[in-house]
Amino acid sequence: MKNIIYISLIFMGIGLKANAQPDNSGSLAGSWMGKSESKGSSLEESVLFNFELKNGSIKGAMDFPDKRIKGIALDKVWMVGDTVFADARKSLGWPASAPLIFKGLLERGDSTILGWWGGDRQLKLRRTNYIFTLKTNTNPNIAGFKIIKLIESTPCKDQQTTGDCWSFATTSFIETEAIRLGKMPVILSPMFFVTPTYIDKAEHYIRRNGSSYFGEGDLTFSVLKAYKEYGAIPEMVYAGKNEADAKHDHAEMNKALLDKVKYYAQSHGDLTPVQYRKEVDDILTQTMGKVPDTFVYDGKPFSPKSFAAEMIGINPDDYVEIASFSHHPFYSKFALEIEANWNNNYYVNLPLNDFNTVIDNALMHNYSVCWDGDIYEGYKDGFAVLDNDKIITQEIRQAAFDNRTTEDVHNMHIIGMAENEKGRKFYIIKNSSDNNDCGGYLYMSREYLLLKTISVMVHINAIPRELKKKLVK
Repeated sequence: MKNIIYISLIFMGIGLKANAQPDNSGSLAGSWMGKSESKGSSLEESVLFNFELKNGSIKGAMDFPDKRIKGIALDKVWMVGDTVFADARKSLGWPASAPLIFKGLLERGDSTILGWWGGDRQLKLRRTNYIFTLKTNTNPNIAGFKIIKLIESTPCKDQQTTGDCWSFATTSFIETEAIRLGKMPVILSPMFFVTPTYIDKAEHYIRRNGSSYFGEGDLTFSVLKAYKEYGAIPEMVYAGKNEADAKHDHAEMNKALLDKVKYYAQSHGDLTPVQYRKEVDDILTQTMGKVPDTFVYDGKPFSPKSFAAEMIGINPDDYVEIASFSHHPFYSKFALEIEANWNNNYYVNLPLNDFNTVIDNALMHNYSVCWDGDIYEGYKDGFAVLDNDKIITQEIRQAAFDNRTTEDVHNMHIIGMAENEKGRKFYIIKNSSDNNDCGGYLYMSREYLLLKTISVMVHINAIPRELKKKLVK
């Protein structure tokens, strides 16, 4: 208790004298590591902060080596005198009433920060040269498994410090579909689809006075919509970042976008879509760069529209999202009640057995599958396997959706099937994130897919003919 009172008094004194102290933000740059202390609790864990000073402000991210989690962006980092503050409530999904993720005092010598984690747990950070890395599986083959089907695809992508898995997964899906159609493999820019999606999402948010969803998360629908309206562009032409060697990091951009749309959602009078769409576009361009109107690829001039038509060749109207939920009639279409479905897109609803049949039929006939689902259980070490395997029924699946143990969390791309020595089926997944050592390729069990999948996207021809006849038009 004495230590708590002592440290609190120090923070109070620092706050009172803040205006008289110099800016020490430069001394924070680098990596800091510690283990949060909680006596008698199992919540102790290593925390690694990575800070950098950029354009006069401090940016940061957190790694959790014990949990195998890397690159969680901090919402904001700042200093008042020698006191360090770090906010991550939005990144961690905490409510606004929650305490700051960290508050600490930079001690003399600039090698130790003594503070508090989450408001009530001591955390002493020390400078470190340690770099936390996660495992990336660059080969779809995993020892002990036999590949039954593997569809030709492009290399795995890395979404880095963004929440744009929806665009990375769908972009990989589009590239793979182009190969199926006989096109030469091409690496597309996932970030090209992010800009028009954000602009459209901003307009919905503003028109609905802030009641519509506005955040990084989204769905395959938005990529196909952007593809249909604007085309596609190679990654080598537009990487979606202003510095070639920089990582994708959208934390600052996302905050600026949210502040902008909140302002316009409360505005009256001098307000036009042309105005706010332009200002949203300007914020995106500051971080992601300007998309070229024309470019040269393989010695030939293109626009994004002509490139999509000639080098990709898919028809976005040929693809459907399929779900399996009993709170809506089967064999009909419905607007799925998830936050990211801000545009009220429609899904085809199938019973669970038919849902699984479509996925297997698609893969065995060279149609890959875009996946949307939950990764909060059994997602680690290159596998997605339920902690307690059981037979998944329609009722069990529905209950998991209703009680939110299956949520819309992540998007990936299914490109094949494998089985283990006992003949148990697994799906071969392309991932764009390396959290929990699931970077690159991972294997998902059939039970996991049936319980933890929100929806899948497939080509309409991947649906067996007898099932198509049952669909309500």
